Amino acid sequence: MFCRSCGYAISSDAAECPNCGSPRGGGIYYCQECGAPSNGASCLCSRCGCELRLTLKDGSRPVSTFKEAVKVCFKKYFSGRGRANRVEYWMWWLFVLIATAFIVVGWLMLPVLIIPTISATVRRLHDVDRSGWWILLGIIPLANLYLIYLLAHKGSNEDNRYGIATEA
Repeated sequence: MFCRSCGYAISSDAAECPNCGSPRGGGIYYCQECGAPSNGASCLCSRCGCELRLTLKDGSRPVSTFKEAVKVCFKKYFSGRGRANRVEYWMWWLFVLIATAFIVVGWLMLPVLIIPTISATVRRLHDVDRSGWWILLGIIPLANLYLIYLLAHKGSNEDNRYGIATEA
C-alpha cells in the first residue's frame, strides 16, 4: 500500500505514513488500464506495468485534475450530496473564471455555471464537516472571509455524516 499524499510505501497496518505523517485513509490502488488491485509492493501494476491509481471505499476516485473537476461538477450539476476535495473545488473555480473572463460569450455562460458552483461549494463545506447552509456566510460582510477560510481548509480525513473521506 502507498501513501495518498507522498507515494511512500507503507504497511497495511500502519495508521499513518512514516514519511509524511498523513493518515492512511480508506483507499486501494488499482491499475488504470486493467483494473488489477495493487499487491502493495510497487506503484506499478504487476499485470501490465501501468501506473496504479487510488480508488476510495465507495469505488470512486478522488478528483486530481482540472478536467476531472469540471467533469464531476457538471455531472453533479444539481447535487449537493457528498463531499468535494480542495482540488475539485478550486479547479472548478478556475474553470468558472476562465469561462467568464476569457471567452467572449463567457458572461452568457454565467447563469449556467451558478448552480454547479453552489453545488460544488455545498459539497466542499461537507468535506470540512459543515452544513451546506454555511454558504449563506457569503452574503454577510467579514463573515464571508471565514467562509473562504473554510473552503480553503483541508477537509477531515475521516468519514463524516456527508460521505467518505476524500483526498487533498
